[in-house]
Amino acid sequence: MLRKAINLFLLTADQLYGPITTLRRDGRLFKHIPWSAFHLSEHDWARVLDAKEILKNSNDILHYFSSDKRPSLWRALPAIEDPQTAWESKLSNPVYSIYHPAIADGLEKLKKYYSKFDEKPVFILALLVHPYYKLGYIKMAWGGPEEQRKE
Repeated sequence: MLRKAINLFLLTADQLYGPITTLRRDGRLFKHIPWSAFHLSEHDWARVLDAKEILKNSNDILHYFSSDKRPSLWRALPAIEDPQTAWESKLSNPVYSIYHPAIADGLEKLKKYYSKFDEKPVFILALLVHPYYKLGYIKMAWGGPEEQRKE
């Protein structure tokens, strides 16, 4: 669907909007760059789909907090941990090797926000008082007393 929409746009944009940009040299018109110059090859589309798959994990965070009728504070820790786990998996996957620097940057950003939870125990408290999760999520995500002692 995305491919169809972009291809349709590229086919019609030159007629609808004119060139995407105009290059000038020494103050004089040098070249018009049409939208059709940005036609995506099969290789380009493979990268678009890879990027879509990587960014899906960050988009999920948005949906965690999109409810305005239900409390969502308890979702903060899982919202950070889910993409972290997915991106760590992609970071070790050779299929995504071309994206490893960007994925590593994304993981660093998540780490920055995750470390802020240490300063705000209310997020952990929100999990503890949640009627479903209680200590279950904490034990599942961080282990029980034995795992804590090992650290």
